[in-house]
Amino acid sequence: MKTTCSVQMLLCGDESGDRGFSLLEMIVVLAILSAVLGVAVKGMIEMQRRNTAENSKVDTVQETRDFVDQMVRDVHDVGYPPGRVVNNNPACDNNPNVACGLVQFSPTQIRYEGDLDGTGTVYQVWMQLLVPASGTCPCTLQRGVISKAAALGGAQPTYFAEVNGLLNSGDGAGGSLFGVTMPNGAAGYNIYTTADVFDAYFNDATQYVSPGGAYACNTVLDCSAIRSLQITANVAPTYADPTAKTYQVYSVTSKARLNN
Repeated sequence: MKTTCSVQMLLCGDESGDRGFSLLEMIVVLAILSAVLGVAVKGMIEMQRRNTAENSKVDTVQETRDFVDQMVRDVHDVGYPPGRVVNNNPACDNNPNVACGLVQFSPTQIRYEGDLDGTGTVYQVWMQLLVPASGTCPCTLQRGVISKAAALGGAQPTYFAEVNGLLNSGDGAGGSLFGVTMPNGAAGYNIYTTADVFDAYFNDATQYVSPGGAYACNTVLDCSAIRSLQITANVAPTYADPTAKTYQVYSVTSKARLNN
C-alpha cells in the first residue's frame, strides 16, 4: 500500500504535508490581483487623459500663434504693388495688377490685397470668423488666399488655415455677437466673448470708426484711413483638464502697421 501511494502521490496525497491551494486561497489571490490591476489600469487611463489634454493645449496655442504670425507677415505686404506706383493709377478697385491694400474690415472679417510671394501677382487674403450651426462659439477663424484676378471674376478662396476653439466675437463696441456653449455644460466662458477678433486703428492709434459711425468699412476709400490692424484670439483647447474638468483659455494677440 505504501508503494502504491508513492507511485500515485497525486491521488493519495503527499505524506510530507505539501498540498495545493484551496479554493478560498485562490479567491483571495484573485481579489488582490484584481484590486492591483484596477489601480494600475485607472492610473494608465488618467495618465492618457492627462497626456491628451496637455497635447491639446500645446496644439491649440501653436496653431493660434502660427495663424497670428501669418497675418502679421501678410499685413507687411499689403498694398504692394501700390496704385501710385503701377502706371500711376490710383483707381485700383478693378485692376487685377494693383493692390489696393485693405479693402474690407469688420471686427469679425477682413480682406486685403498684396503681392505675397514677390512674383508680381496680386492676391487677396480673406480672414473671417466661422460660426458653427449651433449659433454659438467655440468658433473657427479661417484664412484663405486667392488671386485678385480670380476674385474680380467672382471666385472665392479655399480656406486652408484655421484656428479652432475661438471664444471671442466682439462687435467693436464692447459687446459680443455670439455666446459660448462649452462641452459638458462647462460655464463661465462668456467673459471671453467681448474681445474683437480684428481691430483697426487710425494713424493716431485711436479705434477706427467709419464716416457713418460703424466699426467697419466696405470700400477702399473708407478703409484707406486705417493705418494698423490687430488680431486677438481667445482660444480653448478641445479637451478639458481631466482633474478640474475645465478648459484653460489662452489669449494670443498681435498688432501690425499697414505699409501702404
